[in-house]
Amino acid sequence: MCALCGIADFTEPVDPRPVAAMCAIQRHRGPDDHTTWHDRHIALGFQRLSIVDVAHGAQPVADETGRVRALLNGEIYNHRRLRRELAARGHRFRSDSDAEVIPHLYEEYGERFADHLDGDFGIAIWDAARRRLTLARDRVGVKPLFYHRRGSRITFASEIKGIFAAGVCAPEIDPQGLSDCLFYGHTIAPGTFWRDVRDLEPGTVLTADADGVRIRRYFSIFQRPDPDAPLLTGRAAVEAFDEAFTAAVAKRVPDEVEAGIALSGGLDSSAIAAVAARRCDAPLTTLSVRLDGAIHDETEMSRLVAESLRVPNHEAEMTGARACELLPKSMWHFESPFWYGGVASPFLDLTALARDRGLKVAMSGDGSDELLAGYDFYRLMRLSSRLETMRLDFLQPMVWRQATKWIGAPSGIDRHIVDLATRRGQYTDKYGQMPPWVYLWSALSGTARPAVLTDLPEPSALPRPPEHTTLHRQMHFEFHTRLPHWVLPISDRLGMAHGIEVRVPFLDRDVLDVCAEIDPGMLVRLGTEKYVLKRAMAPLLPKPIVRRRKKPFMTPVGAWYLSGPGADLAADHLSRDAVRRYGLFDPEVTERIWRTAVDQPGTWAGSTAEWASMAILCTHLVVDQFSAERFASGAIAGAAS
Repeated sequence: MCALCGIADFTEPVDPRPVAAMCAIQRHRGPDDHTTWHDRHIALGFQRLSIVDVAHGAQPVADETGRVRALLNGEIYNHRRLRRELAARGHRFRSDSDAEVIPHLYEEYGERFADHLDGDFGIAIWDAARRRLTLARDRVGVKPLFYHRRGSRITFASEIKGIFAAGVCAPEIDPQGLSDCLFYGHTIAPGTFWRDVRDLEPGTVLTADADGVRIRRYFSIFQRPDPDAPLLTGRAAVEAFDEAFTAAVAKRVPDEVEAGIALSGGLDSSAIAAVAARRCDAPLTTLSVRLDGAIHDETEMSRLVAESLRVPNHEAEMTGARACELLPKSMWHFESPFWYGGVASPFLDLTALARDRGLKVAMSGDGSDELLAGYDFYRLMRLSSRLETMRLDFLQPMVWRQATKWIGAPSGIDRHIVDLATRRGQYTDKYGQMPPWVYLWSALSGTARPAVLTDLPEPSALPRPPEHTTLHRQMHFEFHTRLPHWVLPISDRLGMAHGIEVRVPFLDRDVLDVCAEIDPGMLVRLGTEKYVLKRAMAPLLPKPIVRRRKKPFMTPVGAWYLSGPGADLAADHLSRDAVRRYGLFDPEVTERIWRTAVDQPGTWAGSTAEWASMAILCTHLVVDQFSAERFASGAIAGAAS
């Protein structure tokens, strides 16, 4: 919806002038309006994308006395019900804005105000009477929020570049952040790629005052109110999910502005389009990316869905040359060397198409795979566990070889996975459960880290999974790694780059709660992933859409970014001379990895070399985009254009 920023100091007065620069550098997130406000110990800034109460929704919003002021980036979907409840308690409102319920909720519930919110949000609250700052982030991290702390001063913003624009710290790489990017493929909250900049973790509330900083977690995935209650199965599970999902889509259809759906042709985005069109009777536009000449193109399926629903579908055509043009801009918006985000750069042109069509809101299928066990790996892990239970471990190499061949994985991956299986105990001791993506983490790390010139710390630790079913324990890792740091940044950063708010119904509060109550056997059933979703959507969608296998949205890596159209880009950042100039990686090792990626497509060695090459390439692009000289000189406007 917007961008927020601010500077709070609990002992010294605050100079409000840097807030203007913080707002300006985040203008893409809120191009409709901007405001600043300050008092002795606080300065707040806001860039607005007008969606709710377009005429009167300016921020910051305040309580009746003006002592509590709040900023909201995102949407509160239950704000009307909260408004009625608060009005019954005597609170008075000046607008119909969803943001205005926040200071009144804070008055009623203090630091536990976020427990009552149904929405996607980053929130900042200043309590003048207590000289206290409160920051909050939604349950799963749909909306970002970062902060920097030095002494009694906290600087915060929706994007890291806002903190750099304030001049409180320089863009300096954090070795821990680089380590995480070369293992997980992304950073891990509360760390970032940058020294002294923190990422507020999803599902937490930070409270800061003269006594220090406290962080409280108010949500953990798959935690059930009554762990002993029976899990939902059969028709009851399908109906409960269907009801919650339909409501989640309905509440994300805006009242005052037009909405679209990012339609890939896969089950997830098609389900949203079908529910919106056939159950919510919403006037919708669908938008798709057509990948020119690429095996990853899904245009045929997206057209099938749009035609079956009788809704207009608009396509953004993407070539390898255009994707390479977009890559540096993607890194500016991601603010870290998130290589998979670079591969998803065409989403930038999709959101530009949405903006050109006059849209402000789009919905996407993000989160479905992480919540409903939608990846092939979950089926393979389940098969592996059954072989263990039946004491048929000796069949693992043969089973993995056939299974990975069936799903179209690169040749040679089966040997890597079997090797990991022999070290299952080691990973279980470290993580509390075999993480589903450890095969990718270990492969990226094993290829990329030998190219680093300096010693790096060990990758950040992950929270131990809850005492729950094996599948839920495996999926727990998704909500601390891929979802907030891989999946959601693509939607948020590349959507807000063009002032498009991307909403994610699968991560709705009630959908999350219902899925925690569903028996995992309804997620992966008889070899079918996302079984409960497929059952629920069967009456609404064409059979080929319901039955098709998972296909991720991505572009060709080696053929587009590392050779062919991307040959010059790769040479500028991966050749020996280029790598030597940056000084972060070994020039000979890096060039060898690059050549392996280009020369061995379709193999496991080639695939891991592609990932490592992109990680190094994107690291160099981020260093270019975020040079300290750019921020010191103010020469940053062009980077965002």
